[in-house]
Amino acid sequence: MDRMKTIIAFLLVSQALLLHAQVMPLDTIQETIEKNNPELQLYDAQASAYNAYAKGAKAWEAPQLGAGFFMTPYNPSMWKSDNGNGNSYNGMGSFMIQGQQMIPNPAKQKANQEYMQSMSAVETANKEVVKNDLFAKAKTNYYEWVILEKKLHVLDEQEQLINYIIKTSEVRYPYGKEKLNSIYKAKAGLAEIQNTRLMLESEVNWKRIYLNQLMNRDKSIAFDVDTMVMLKNYDQSSIDTSTLISNRSDITAIDKNILVYKHKQHYENSRLKPDFGIQYAHMFSFGNNPNLFTLMGMISIPIAPWSSKMYKSSSQGLSYQIKSYQKQREALINEATGIIESIKWRITTQKQQISLYQKTMLPALEKNYKTSLLAYEQNTEDLFVVLDALQALQMANMELLNKKQELLLLQVEYEKTIEQK
Repeated sequence: MDRMKTIIAFLLVSQALLLHAQVMPLDTIQETIEKNNPELQLYDAQASAYNAYAKGAKAWEAPQLGAGFFMTPYNPSMWKSDNGNGNSYNGMGSFMIQGQQMIPNPAKQKANQEYMQSMSAVETANKEVVKNDLFAKAKTNYYEWVILEKKLHVLDEQEQLINYIIKTSEVRYPYGKEKLNSIYKAKAGLAEIQNTRLMLESEVNWKRIYLNQLMNRDKSIAFDVDTMVMLKNYDQSSIDTSTLISNRSDITAIDKNILVYKHKQHYENSRLKPDFGIQYAHMFSFGNNPNLFTLMGMISIPIAPWSSKMYKSSSQGLSYQIKSYQKQREALINEATGIIESIKWRITTQKQQISLYQKTMLPALEKNYKTSLLAYEQNTEDLFVVLDALQALQMANMELLNKKQELLLLQVEYEKTIEQK
């Protein structure tokens, strides 16, 4: 019997847990995105690829081997010291084996390695740019979901009020104290609330699917959001240019690109340095001739005018490319500082509007509704007036939530601009 009670209790608890989806804080969603999003993993793979390339930058070219006849007559009888005619010869020709190894210039190899390593740093910086964008999208959808939940709560309250009004009017109607068209208007208002609820719940489902997509997991996983959201005083903050530059991953990415092109320019200049090589050949001479060898050193001459022109023009072109990135960096800093100041002013204005709604407009509309309802209960006011007052109160509550959503999205835009996690 005790065992059966335990099983039943377990099933009841499991059912209760299923009915209440897990609440996921925003920072947990961001951590999951950083860990699982394939778009970020792509940059990790590309950075690893350039690191792998850098490991091979100091490798030498493969040695070359050769074997064959060297200065050998076409007539095989002349290879021997005795050609069979009684005449004595030393023989002609030889069989040669040869090996060759090019030795690259160490300065050129080091420059190439630094260039490859700097490419890896660019991919890492680009990953931070994409991560900042993904985090901003996650925040935007999360906060919009929070506001949707608050709007659904407003609809719950309004639905309770209008149901109370409908029941009251239906009781009063048989006694001639209420008009039938007023009841129909109230029921139409109830249907409108239910229709709005369906639309908001549909948007909530879309937000859930999109956040699951960002986290790269099953899109049907159910979870809820934490509706306790803090409004921040970014309008009173001050960000200096040096802090902004150090925070912004896109500026860091440009700095890394500038470094890449400087390393590439260094590599192009290093190509004007010579490479070296060594060649050895051994010849097995035919007949009575002694064996011979050849040992030669080689050096490339890249400073020749017909070859150095390519390296010099590439270096000059890279200088212009670096200059263009420097101007792009200046433009980004100028744009970011302007955006920050604009957002701060918009946050200030939005807070003033929210304060106006909370301190003046909503209290007045709530008093208007309560006064109308009290007058209706005392038979001194029509139901139409009560319904209009209730609708005005509902619209004001919804508009207040819209203002809060705009403020939250301004916070997201500010955090994205300064790259605050």
